[in-house]
Amino acid sequence: MTQTKELVAINGHISKPEDAKISVFDRGFLFGDAIYEVTRSYGRILFELEAHVDRLFKSAEQIDMRLQMNKAELIGHIYSIYKKLDIDNVFMRIQISRGQGPIGMSGKIPQSVNEVIYMYPFVPIDSSYYTKGAKAFVTSRLRNSKRALDPNIKSGNYLNNVMAFIEGEKQDAFESFMVNDKNHITEGCTSNIFMVKNGVFITPPSDYDILQGITRKIIMKIAPRIGAKVTEEGFDLKTLQNADEVFLTSSTREIVPINNVNGRSWDVSRFSLTKKLTEAYKRYIEEYCESAQKTHPWK
Repeated sequence: MTQTKELVAINGHISKPEDAKISVFDRGFLFGDAIYEVTRSYGRILFELEAHVDRLFKSAEQIDMRLQMNKAELIGHIYSIYKKLDIDNVFMRIQISRGQGPIGMSGKIPQSVNEVIYMYPFVPIDSSYYTKGAKAFVTSRLRNSKRALDPNIKSGNYLNNVMAFIEGEKQDAFESFMVNDKNHITEGCTSNIFMVKNGVFITPPSDYDILQGITRKIIMKIAPRIGAKVTEEGFDLKTLQNADEVFLTSSTREIVPINNVNGRSWDVSRFSLTKKLTEAYKRYIEEYCESAQKTHPWK
């Protein structure tokens, strides 16, 4: 194993980040015509990589993109690249564009996809966000409708999220949440949202304009372990501000309690269910990694 600390692999060719190059005629660069997934590793195990790869293939199918490997081959390919790094905990992003060719919209122009894998040391967010909470902002920006671009396609076309994030950034927010045409909250720019009311976890419905996050699904699976119920319901800003607890979920940040939403503040030290859920989630990570140690190709 080399002592490389970060890398970029383009179509399997590994280089230093500063040496990595992609064509200016790449469809991902020109049109956002690309799909991607992000996860992190724990002790050299890429967390829920199978679920992320499965979603990547679903995204490819929805945009009529043909990938060049099957799921098992892609998982093995990603781990073969990871072996080049001597790092236990990495941030990993894989992006696959439709490819490159003369500028034009036709899906027949590219001859093959372009695959880019980024890996570098995972840097966690400041630990104070887990103990003191993070500020969030519900923006006025509408989430893309499924009728326009299904958020379940995790695509490189991210301007909707970027504009919402910038709006929240101006309010010094850690994360921004978007709404649908009913002014119901949908999801964050890079996260899903949950609130707690009367001992029940509530999250926007799967058929809303949301990406059904990997961590979101895990939370819904493990909530019964702490004796809690999860329900999918639509809610607006006022309802959210009347919640007992609020938190966001994502693959890289796990579970982050929210201490302020558009001026309404909470003392997260009183978030008893969020704390219990966080403990259950960490146990789930340990269980996943212990199981993966026996089967994953990183060895």
